[in-house]
Formats: sequence, structure tokens, C-alpha cells
Amino acid sequence: MRKSILTLGIAAVLTGVLATCSMTYAADDELAQIQESGKLKVGVEGTYPPYTYHDDNGELTGFDVEVAKAIADKLGVEADFTESDWDSLLAGIDSGRLDTVINAVSITPEREEKYDFAGPYFYITQQIVVAKDNDDIVDMASLDGKKVANTATTAYLDILEDAGASLVQISTADEAVSLIESGRADFTTFNSVVFNEYLQQHPDANLKVAFEIPDVVDTYAVPIKKGETALYDAVQNAIDELKEDGTLSKLSEDYSGTDFTQPQDENADNTDTASEDASAESTDEN
Repeated sequence: MRKSILTLGIAAVLTGVLATCSMTYAADDELAQIQESGKLKVGVEGTYPPYTYHDDNGELTGFDVEVAKAIADKLGVEADFTESDWDSLLAGIDSGRLDTVINAVSITPEREEKYDFAGPYFYITQQIVVAKDNDDIVDMASLDGKKVANTATTAYLDILEDAGASLVQISTADEAVSLIESGRADFTTFNSVVFNEYLQQHPDANLKVAFEIPDVVDTYAVPIKKGETALYDAVQNAIDELKEDGTLSKLSEDYSGTDFTQPQDENADNTDTASEDASAESTDEN
């Protein structure tokens, strides 16, 4: 009888130890699970060229798609992409449906409360874009009382609302353009790379750059759920290696025509040139 009780006690202790180990594995070692599965679950929009979009053959491609593949390769796994609307992507990390989102994700104080950001790996300025016949919007002060077409989770919402603008919520850039062209919104935001790409695909677009948001450099990075230190370190090391070997610079030049992978102070001339190109292209359509 005593032997049976002792055996049961030992079994209970072992069960508790195993359960604790299992919980620790689940909570603290997402990297091990990723490597065991052979897949890094990455969220993307798939409708945001040149970062994530579908080519003429319907294949998912873009700068961030290639960045994700390169990071996954460094981790010894493959990138497994899930496409969704922007506003639901980061929630996928929270629920565990995604390991990360690599889709021009800006670093913001609010997001830093929930995620650790590996990187940054891309630096770009942001532009205010309006209809060609709109001469009212010329600076931040002129945004007061105007309507901005953008997502509810845009990194610039606080800045725009502080300037007096009100949000007209959209899911895609095409929706934003449609609202501006119909007069239901006054402006939207594009970075110079995305606006250049949009104008190339829509040369007759009734759009122009009004001005560049001052003193703002958008930095893109890879969000990792807080507490996943092993995964964060592995992704950060991967980004560092991809910077050092020139992979990121080449990808940026391939998809954006310029190397935007260096901090703004080192890349100011290139960024200014790209912004001027975007403005020139839109002005040429007048």
C-alpha cells in the first residue's frame, strides 16, 4: 500500500515537472517550435506594391516578401505567408496565428508596448497626397478640418488628428484614391516608393504630392511578441547579416530603385531624390 502511494506521488511529481517544461516551451521558445515545424508564419497584405503584391502570373512577390524569405532561410526554415487586410495582421501575432508580420510595419510607441522590433531594415519619408486640383492643402496647418483616407491602424493617425484631420477608414490604397477622386476625402498618405509605384501602374491618376510630413522618418522593422527573446535574437541576427552581406540593399534597389536600408542621415540624398521623383511624376500629369 505504501509502495503504491509512493509510486503515485512520484508519478504526480514527474507529471508536474513535464507539464511545467511543456508550458515553458510553449511560452518561451517560439523559435524552437518554428524550427521544428520548418515554417515561419508571416503575415502580409499582398496588395501593397512594391512591398507585397502579386505579379502578372499571380505569384506573391515584393521587397518584403523577399526579406521574409531571406530571414526564414537564416533561421533554417521556409516563409509561410498568410494574406490579410492590414488592420487584422498584427492581431494575428497576438492570437498566435502568425509568428510575425513583414509588410512595411512602422515602429510606433504604441506598438512597442506589445512587440519587440527586430531591425529596423528600411527608412523612408511620408508624403501627403491630394487631388491635382487641390491647392488648399500645402502644409500641416492646412490639414485642419480635412478628411484623410487611411487605415485605422496607420502609424500617422495621431499626427494627422493632432493637425485637425478626421479619419475616413479604408483597407487598401485603391480605396483611398477612390475617396479622394470622388471628393469624399481630401487626402491620404503615401511614402515616395509606394507613390512612384502607384503612378507607374496608374499614369492617369488624378493625384499629386502636396508636401512631405516634416521631421518624420518612417522605419520598418519586424515585430516579435514580447517575451520571445530567442526568436527576436535570431531575427535580429538574420537582419544584421543580410545588411552586412548587401542582400537588403540589393533587394531595395531591385524593388524601389534606391537603397532605403540605411538610416536617414546616411541616406538623405537618396531619399530626397526619390521624393522629388514622385513629385515630378505627379506634376508631369498636370
